[in-house]
Amino acid sequence: MKKETPVPFQKRILLAILLPVLAVGIVICLVSTTLITAPIFDDIQARIDSELKHASNMALQICENHLNYLLDLRLEDDREMNNALKIEAAKEIKAITSRFKGIQMMVVSGDGRVLEASEALAEAKPHLSLVKQKRDDIRNLSFWGNPVRTHYLYFPFWDWYVVGYIHEKDYQAPLVMARRIIYTGTFGVLAAIWLVLLVVVRNLISTPLRRLANATRKVADGDFSMLSTSRSDEIGQVVDTFNTMVGGLERKNREVSDLIGALKESEKRYRDIFNGASEGILVAEVATKRFRYANPAICRMLGYPEATLTAMHVQDIHPKEDLPRILANFGQQARGNGKSMVSDIPCTCSDGSVIFVDIKATPVIFDGVGCNLGFFTDVTARRTASAERKELENRLHRSEKMEAIGLLAGGVAHDLNNILSGLVSYPELLLMDLPEESPLHGPIRTIENSGKRAAAIVQDLLTLARRGVAVSQVTNLNRIVTDYLQSPEHEKLKTYHRNVIIDVNLEDSLLDIKGSPIHLSKTVMNLVSNAAEATDPAKGAITLSTRNQYVDRPIRGYDEVREGDYAVLTVTDDGIGIAAEDLKRVFEPFYSKKVMGRSGTGLGMAVVWGTVKDHNGYIDVVSIQNRGTTFELYFPVTREIRVADTETRLVKDFAGNGQKILVVDDIPDQREIATRILSRLGYAVESAASGEAAIEYMQSGGADLLILDMIMDPGMDGLDTYRQILKFHPNQKAIIASGFSENDRVREAQRLGARQYVKKPYTLESIGLAVKTELNSG
Repeated sequence: MKKETPVPFQKRILLAILLPVLAVGIVICLVSTTLITAPIFDDIQARIDSELKHASNMALQICENHLNYLLDLRLEDDREMNNALKIEAAKEIKAITSRFKGIQMMVVSGDGRVLEASEALAEAKPHLSLVKQKRDDIRNLSFWGNPVRTHYLYFPFWDWYVVGYIHEKDYQAPLVMARRIIYTGTFGVLAAIWLVLLVVVRNLISTPLRRLANATRKVADGDFSMLSTSRSDEIGQVVDTFNTMVGGLERKNREVSDLIGALKESEKRYRDIFNGASEGILVAEVATKRFRYANPAICRMLGYPEATLTAMHVQDIHPKEDLPRILANFGQQARGNGKSMVSDIPCTCSDGSVIFVDIKATPVIFDGVGCNLGFFTDVTARRTASAERKELENRLHRSEKMEAIGLLAGGVAHDLNNILSGLVSYPELLLMDLPEESPLHGPIRTIENSGKRAAAIVQDLLTLARRGVAVSQVTNLNRIVTDYLQSPEHEKLKTYHRNVIIDVNLEDSLLDIKGSPIHLSKTVMNLVSNAAEATDPAKGAITLSTRNQYVDRPIRGYDEVREGDYAVLTVTDDGIGIAAEDLKRVFEPFYSKKVMGRSGTGLGMAVVWGTVKDHNGYIDVVSIQNRGTTFELYFPVTREIRVADTETRLVKDFAGNGQKILVVDDIPDQREIATRILSRLGYAVESAASGEAAIEYMQSGGADLLILDMIMDPGMDGLDTYRQILKFHPNQKAIIASGFSENDRVREAQRLGARQYVKKPYTLESIGLAVKTELNSG
């Protein structure tokens, strides 16, 4: 509530004197107005009325004189002479105005038309309705909205009214002036009296009281000086009482200061403990659940300023889905019958991220209000490490499981091969000896086909058991996909899924990988077959695509994809998807949802897993039920040249002439790859592991061209490095390289002069063309 400012004592005294003085002045003014102005007004009005009558009579006399003139000449029937005399008479009537102050004249016809007026009228065609009156009548009328006092006479021979009038403001002006003189005189006398009283009050009362008030304010500021006075009246008694009070306050002040000093020291100790605690501390009211206090540790932990956090409530820092459990614990802790510590409580930070904390709480009383005092320990890192350890254990378990199944499959397959050789070979021999019409022809053919299907299963078991690529050569996933789509196996698949559309999107400049084309082809076949079984037979769709991808930070998915250059094969379907509980087992042998007898052996996805791992690759699987599944296979790229004449042609097209190139990249493998490619092309190549090292190198020497990685953690990135080098090599040529798409920082580097941009992973053609183009630019 806003505190009202009291009116000073001096002003209250002056107001107490001024109000009666003003009342007396008002009474005097009213009496003066009544007794003096009324006779003045009557006198002024009598004079104006007399002048109005005189003016209108003069006008009437003018009309009679002109009429008598006509009669004397016997020209009363001469219309032209009549009109001329009327005009002259009207002008003479108009001129009467100059003989009377404020009085105006008009000539009005019997039908109300204004024929002549001594002042400009507001209306373009003025009209005034008048009625006949007694000769001495003075009337108050309104002419076109203007109040006037008027006297008019009727001249019947010309059907004229001669009107004399004066505006209200003109005949009341003397009265207004008289009133002003009376008011001014009265209030002037009152003001003089009030000023005299003001001086008396200031000297005898106000000044001593002001000194007392100033001394009181000084006491509030800690100045306990006493006042001196020689007066023995009431003011003097007040001063003596004040001095006695000041003496007592000074003694009490010393005592209070000592207590405050001890209290501040104690408060400082507890404040230092509160602020210096490594654990987060929050104090929340039990009734409202609003936070009253927060220490710096909890502010850093949650990312909120103290002022913001102390305006929040318990429910504001926890996810909604966990609130019932958290609020129940809060209430139990407040009553002292709950757990003193609760673990793994989620808290929402200011940036929307979620951390996990252990909370130790105890009920306390702060300022008479029941509160919970909570100590928060961030256990997010521990929880994350535990989850990562569990995930690693699961992957290890999965890998060991697949390894064990592979060993078992190898032993089983070896024995089955011996057993199946008779089932596959003898039916064929028997059929050659039997005539076509033999009733045994059908059953033996069935035995032969069953044996072949069993043999296919054994071949998959052997593939799974081998777990090593015996043949390793430079190949390309685009070729693998293209060859499979033209294979008999794919044609057979299309006979079962005639309405399924297969869309192919292969990157033209896909990098090569090193591996077994046979195993890779079988991997593609199994993935496509798996996708076809999952789609709608009437309108399903499968997409096969390849791309280059540079991974500069690990990708956490089904597998954890390490950083490096990869050729990625993606197979996507719009089918029924894989349930979450099935997704963990999708690569296990014989764990299949396919149509047995038509679609495969139950080992297809296990073969995919084994092949990818044998190629040192990674698998990521994303599936949404009723929307489809995507398999992404990451294979490490190789820089070995697949065809010798291709290398010769590229070297010839992009060969250098010993120009000096500095490669700047924080990843050793990337520096090595770029250095080997450029050296093969005939350039003199140096490398630097950071932007800072590149700047130091360029300060002591120079290079014809820089190849700058855009992202180099944790130091300077490519753009900042280029900016610094341009300060001492203004025309330095450069190329920007990145595993990401072009962004604002890449475009800024290009604006500064690094015109060429190379997307990782490097190919001989991409980096050779960029270097050649930049070196040949002006």
